[in-house]
Formats: sequence, C-alpha cells, structure tokens
Amino acid sequence: MKKEIAKNEYYEAYLDEEINRMYWVMKGKWNKMTDIPDYVQHNKEVARCLKPGFTAVTDIRTLEIPAPKVLEVITEMVKMMEEAGMGRQAQIINKNDLNAIRASRDVMKEADMDLKMMQFGSYEEAIEWLNK
Repeated sequence: MKKEIAKNEYYEAYLDEEINRMYWVMKGKWNKMTDIPDYVQHNKEVARCLKPGFTAVTDIRTLEIPAPKVLEVITEMVKMMEEAGMGRQAQIINKNDLNAIRASRDVMKEADMDLKMMQFGSYEEAIEWLNK
C-alpha cells in the first residue's frame, strides 16, 4: 500500500514498503532550492524506509529541465539512493522532449545509475518492467 511522504506543487513522493518501491512525480520548473526546500529531507526519509534492492518509479513528464544548481542536488540525491541500495529505476518521460530525456540520462550517468534505469512513455510500461 502506498504511503504519502510529500505532496506539493513541485513533486509528490510515495513509498510502498510491501513491494519495496518508491514513487516520485516531479513537475514544473525548479529554479532554485528554495522552490523545493524539503526535497533532500524527503529523499532521506524514503531511503530510510526501504530495504536495499528497492525499485523506483519516477514520473518526470511535466518536469522542465531544472536550473544547474538544482540539477546538482538531484544528482546527489540519485547517488544517495544508489548508496542506499536502489535497484532498477523506471522513468516515465515525455518522449517528445529530447532535451529532458538527454538531461535525465546525464544525471543518471553522473550518478552511475545509467545501467539500472530505463525510460518509458507510460506508467503501465514502467511498472511492467519493474515487476519482471
């Protein structure tokens, strides 16, 4: 059963401890860290609640490419999740936004997660891949 960790105008974070999975919906334009003041803390909370090997679903269809300083923090959070034992990550993307796809792949590569991540056009495809 999904448990809500955070819900605001920039993101939603949920976890399901039964299946050891986190869910993020990221949206809008993250210009500065003051837009998302609790983002780091919410990531830490999710990581504490899950066991190594957890999977992740990240919906970034409506997230605009964040400002460079914010992108650095996002990269650090992906690294932290990797250190906490994140297994595979399924990203749900807007397949027509090539810049966002490229930026997302760059973040995952920087965090050494690019081999564990796949991008999908729908939630259903993402879940199907994670459940295999």
